[in-house]
Amino acid sequence: MPNDLKLGTRRTGDLIDFDPTTPPVKVVLEYTEQGISVEVPWSGPDDYYASWFLEGNLLGNQTEPRATPKRLLFVDSHGAVQLIGCWPHGYHTNFATGTGRVWAQFAVMGVDDDVDFLQVNGLQSEVSGLREWLGVSSVSEDMDGPTRSLTIVAKSADEIVVSPDLTLVPTWALERPESGTTLVRDLVACRTESQSPLPWGDLAATHQGVKDLMVLARWRPEISVPSIATRDDDPLLTMDGTDHGRQWRKVVPARWEEPPAAPGGYRPHLMEFGEIGGAQGVARWLHLRDEFSRAFDPIISDRYLQQVPAVTHLAQVGPGLEALGYLLLKNRDGVGSQSAKDSSLRTRLDRIAADIDGAVPFDVGIWAEEMTRVYNGIKHANRQLPAELSLLNCWRESVVAVRAWVALELGTPPAAAKRRLELDPSAARFIERP
Repeated sequence: MPNDLKLGTRRTGDLIDFDPTTPPVKVVLEYTEQGISVEVPWSGPDDYYASWFLEGNLLGNQTEPRATPKRLLFVDSHGAVQLIGCWPHGYHTNFATGTGRVWAQFAVMGVDDDVDFLQVNGLQSEVSGLREWLGVSSVSEDMDGPTRSLTIVAKSADEIVVSPDLTLVPTWALERPESGTTLVRDLVACRTESQSPLPWGDLAATHQGVKDLMVLARWRPEISVPSIATRDDDPLLTMDGTDHGRQWRKVVPARWEEPPAAPGGYRPHLMEFGEIGGAQGVARWLHLRDEFSRAFDPIISDRYLQQVPAVTHLAQVGPGLEALGYLLLKNRDGVGSQSAKDSSLRTRLDRIAADIDGAVPFDVGIWAEEMTRVYNGIKHANRQLPAELSLLNCWRESVVAVRAWVALELGTPPAAAKRRLELDPSAARFIERP
């Protein structure tokens, strides 16, 4: 059995916390739908490991509560697994013996030395939807009818450098999920690197930014999943001790997310890679996202809400629109902070409408007026709650408005944006059934 960690894995081995005074312990490493965890036993309230879970009177007289290390190493006959971002949660005890469970955010495979992967010099994540948007492929196939043969060639396409810190990496992966099945995955990853080690979240934030652009491009929930990581003090060494440069370690995230299914029917990208200037357009988006994060975050998050009423969607999107209008008044129009803060909802929506007029398949003036009425109707309890159909269509048009605004900012021609939105099923108007 290789040193792997797949969903359903259960392995028994030793736990190391990199403190030479810590007593040895056998633990069980598990990867379930709930996450990655190790089950840690203890033999009594004075046991060192009991101090990771118990507090106060439950601990023995000789034991003080101790913080669970943020980094642990699991080792068995199959290899080593470094657990990153650890915390204790859940235990069972009869006031003598007991067991507790330590959870981890990530597992880094194969690290058997004391290399601190709490911070890394490089991180790569697979971002769904990115390959289709870029229009690149690392997999080709050739079918020969007369000989009934199929030749598949997997060769990584050229990398796309967005900035000194961000590279889009076309690649491929070979998987054999079950006997008799071979799966070749054609994908693009985001890779960020830093000269000095940084926390995972700092490097992953850029990957999340690229993912957010994919969400706005086709308005479907995309994912960004860390896949490999590296540290400069963990080089690739051969048996003779020769340093062969940077070594990328496989990463297993605690929560595996399945990539979204391909959209049914025709759903165009609202903004296209080539028309926004390629890599330069991606870089502009990341700067734009930083400037308007208060506006974009709630709207993009709304795409991940499932099976909630229309009023919830509108309550989620509304603050994003308010923030966008406020920031446009303050940052683009030079309106003072206090005046922008005191501006009415209608003023803010009219400001957005001025930028997207002619780029959306509806009258922006009517949208601003109706959205003001409907959104105030759900914010103020003394007003009548608007009809469900009005809520749904104001929500739909508001999402379209923000997506169109981003597309125009990045360089999409207004006529092209309008044409694509007219063909986009996610932008279609809700109608009442007879």
